[in-house]
Amino acid sequence: MKKRRVLIILFLAAVTALAVVSELRLRRESASNTASARLVLPEFRPEDVRSLEISWRTQKSTLDFMPDGQYWAVKERAGAQAASAQVADLLEGLAKAAPLKELEITGIDDYKDLNLVSPEEIAAPGAESGLKNAEGILAVLRDKDGAELLRIMLGRGHTRLASDRIGNLAVQGYDGRYIRVWYPDKSSRVFLISRVFEKCVPNPRQWIEPLFLSKPENPVYARFQRKRPGVETASIVWFVNTAKDKFQLVIPQGELDLDAFSQKFSALAAPFSVDLVNFPPDDLKFNDSFQTVMGDGFAYLLEFARVDSVSEEAETDVYAGRMTVSFDPDNVHRLIGEPDDVFEHRKKQLAARAEYEKRTANGRVFLLKTGLLELLAQPPVKTLTTAVPRTSATTAPSAGKNAEKKEE
Repeated sequence: MKKRRVLIILFLAAVTALAVVSELRLRRESASNTASARLVLPEFRPEDVRSLEISWRTQKSTLDFMPDGQYWAVKERAGAQAASAQVADLLEGLAKAAPLKELEITGIDDYKDLNLVSPEEIAAPGAESGLKNAEGILAVLRDKDGAELLRIMLGRGHTRLASDRIGNLAVQGYDGRYIRVWYPDKSSRVFLISRVFEKCVPNPRQWIEPLFLSKPENPVYARFQRKRPGVETASIVWFVNTAKDKFQLVIPQGELDLDAFSQKFSALAAPFSVDLVNFPPDDLKFNDSFQTVMGDGFAYLLEFARVDSVSEEAETDVYAGRMTVSFDPDNVHRLIGEPDDVFEHRKKQLAARAEYEKRTANGRVFLLKTGLLELLAQPPVKTLTTAVPRTSATTAPSAGKNAEKKEE
């Protein structure tokens, strides 16, 4: 009898324990599911976005999708083409952003500490003047009908200490960012995310697709021309042509410096414009020009004009430039052993690339990076270096150890 009672007690205890464990598991799963649902940002598809506004204080960038040409345009830069890859990366990053945790906000001071004060709160009656310094970068995404898909503010970065050290100082960096998200009911919540969004900037010039030669290899010829003061026609400063698959310096006479020639195209392969000139002065004189034709059917004409100042951010004595892109499929060189169908397909791809480059450059004036004109204007001709006899100990060292003589 006692043995039977003990077995019943043990059985009831086991059932009770299982019930308690099951209840705890259900509670944990419920809490986890609730937290997961609570930390989900408003969802949207990048392909549904047709307008993107990024603002901070007085700066603003408005990017609009142009369905007829399938590209993004920067409104504040006269509809110039935006860097499509940069726009795509931002939209993809915002769509995939997942909060690590939500922060409890008790008042305006919490927003201020995280640089998440909204423009409305800054402009509110009685708002303190110091709020303006705590305004974050506001991004607003809209669909084709103008409806908001996402309103998000990027605030202060989350600081981390890296393991690397410089002397006794630890190297600091950012591994996350505090954000504020608004919902349809006008409420907002603050989260910490693992993304930084360094390229989400309000400055319009940083969204412009810059000038560069996407495939600058295998030029057929290249030349630089300059108009002298008082002369109407331009004269050739230097001219390089190909003869029997070998580059040849035609003007001036001398031996081609292939490294110097390659440096010019290396500079043009990287972005060499810094901004678009919205309203170019009427008196710009494009006296210098660089022209090259490529083996893939592309031709580029880059013209230079000296300006005093064409924007608030520009320094004096800078150069503006306009680049004209053209493409002739008949000038595309066939690759060795390339079949007809592959050749025709490649020409179609090149034609599509040409439309993109023409839309970026043709008809617009850009501010150019410092030093580009000087690099292109210098003739790629080798100079001869001859040794100079050493002076005696009693002779003053007025001459250098080496003298360079430029070949005529």
